[in-house]
Amino acid sequence: MVWQQEHSLIYEDYLERYRIVIFLFIGLFLFLSFRLFYLQVIRGGYYRHLSEQQRTHIVLERAPRGIIYDRNSVVIVGNKSAFVALFYPFAPGSTPTKEVMDHLKKILVVKDLGTAITQGWRSGRAVRLSSNLTRDEMFLLQEQRLVMPGITVVKEARRSYRAPEANSHLVGYLNEITAAELENLAPEGYKPGDWMGRGGLEQIYNSILHGQDGGWQIEVDALGHQTRLVRHIAPVPGNNLRTTIDQKLQEIAGDALQRSPSGRGAVVALDPRSGAIRAFVSAPGFDPNLSLSREFGHYLIDKKLPLFNRVTQGLYPPGSVFKVITFIAALAEGGVQPSMSYTCKGSFTLGDRAFKCWLYKKGGHGTLNLIGALANSCDVYFYQLGIKTGPKLIEKYARIFHLGEATGIEMPSEKKGLVPSPEWKQNKLHEPWTTGDTINIAIGQGPLWISPLQVAFMMAAVANNGIVYQPYIVNTITSPRGEVIYQSRVRKKDQINLSDEEWRLLHTGLEEVVKNGTGRICQFDTLKVAAKTGTAQNPHGNDHAWYVGYAPAEHPELVVAVMVENGGSGASVAGPIARDMFKSYFNLNNNDQAAKRRLENEIERMHSGASPNDRQE
Repeated sequence: MVWQQEHSLIYEDYLERYRIVIFLFIGLFLFLSFRLFYLQVIRGGYYRHLSEQQRTHIVLERAPRGIIYDRNSVVIVGNKSAFVALFYPFAPGSTPTKEVMDHLKKILVVKDLGTAITQGWRSGRAVRLSSNLTRDEMFLLQEQRLVMPGITVVKEARRSYRAPEANSHLVGYLNEITAAELENLAPEGYKPGDWMGRGGLEQIYNSILHGQDGGWQIEVDALGHQTRLVRHIAPVPGNNLRTTIDQKLQEIAGDALQRSPSGRGAVVALDPRSGAIRAFVSAPGFDPNLSLSREFGHYLIDKKLPLFNRVTQGLYPPGSVFKVITFIAALAEGGVQPSMSYTCKGSFTLGDRAFKCWLYKKGGHGTLNLIGALANSCDVYFYQLGIKTGPKLIEKYARIFHLGEATGIEMPSEKKGLVPSPEWKQNKLHEPWTTGDTINIAIGQGPLWISPLQVAFMMAAVANNGIVYQPYIVNTITSPRGEVIYQSRVRKKDQINLSDEEWRLLHTGLEEVVKNGTGRICQFDTLKVAAKTGTAQNPHGNDHAWYVGYAPAEHPELVVAVMVENGGSGASVAGPIARDMFKSYFNLNNNDQAAKRRLENEIERMHSGASPNDRQE
């Protein structure tokens, strides 16, 4: 019957729908089963860790940077602990509100607190709110963290710099990592708020000195109050640097430059037998301990340029210390004999121009041979010696002694300087080289620009009879446990080949500078010093004072180069600084005061009747 067929169709439709529902339930059950298996078995560890994170809080503890020592294990740069409050604008719910500011102001007394947080939030950069929290302030901030999202506290090891002014350009300073640096260094474990070295050893060895951060994992309740310490992850300090520096020499040089007429200059000392740097001072310096404060900004606008590293970046005319190059070029290939003599009457005439000697007001030096001319730094003699030798040979030997090129020392942004040539002048200035140019270059004037480090490097090659070693500052790198990671080795860079007689004559001339010439300030009863003075004319102000020497003259162990910017006389201004360096290094007593008084009387006699603008060696 029809009604029976309709009933059968309805029943079949019901069964079809029933099967669909059953399959849906089975599919849903299987899906939930697989999902639970995935979450509890496959990803169980991850979500368990995530759950722990939701009820715990990490108080970051910055790893101490590695310590920097001098050669005698004196700490040049160490660490001290401090708590720091930071605002992270990228934290969830970190939009600054009045409530947040009210809470913060009850805890922190910080100038322009609201402005700092607002600027950080708008720029998306972490902001340092306080660099020296007390322990009470630190715990109060931690307890209020739920109502102050984005505010966190970290413990960090703060740098402590010994003799900051003297050591500033040697070690550099720290500053917060920039957004661009963080983007590149994040894969290496760097985080917002990390410190980066700027300048000096802090910059060059930043990755070596930077450690691995740790912290406290603290359990908190629903209100954000701390309930218990879950665990402490100890930070791993950075590796340590042991340098070749003699800290005592550093401080002597720094103090002496501060007391100099201009307060600006550079001192370099090194061991010519290895290239190890013993002193590396640029003045004026700065205080790296202030790098986190607003006071540091004053250094950026100081007209004395305290952030400028005069040792490696300052380029100056070397004045008469360059006569060492003219001397050796004339002997080696200029056809000059040591007995060749000229008479100095105080000036030398070339065409219609008179070129003066530094002793021109006294009527000149009289008749001198090559050794006497070097000892007394006679300009008139070296004018004629330069003409006889020629600019090509002078340039050649300047480059043989590596002037006008970077030494490769482990310092950022070292300048090369300039040794001019006839080709350089034609290409650069579109003018031909003249005899007047040769005269100027022969005494270290003109477009000749050399750094104090290069002058010390040149004299080290002289002291070592032409064996040139690569200068270096870091001797060893050790782990926090004392394991040696890196040990420096002496690296021979070059060999300057001169005859034994040429070296002997040059050493004799430099010893005469101290014995009977312009460098007598470094006469000692028990130590023989060889040296050269220089007073370089400067078109922008007072003359630059130079003194460079080595001791003991027989078997040199120390080279000292001193440059006092706008200091005046090399003998009377730069010389005493070199003298103090030699006295300290070789532990000399004060039994040579009579020789010092004799020299001071001689300097006074030399200067009598001279105007402030007269150049004095």
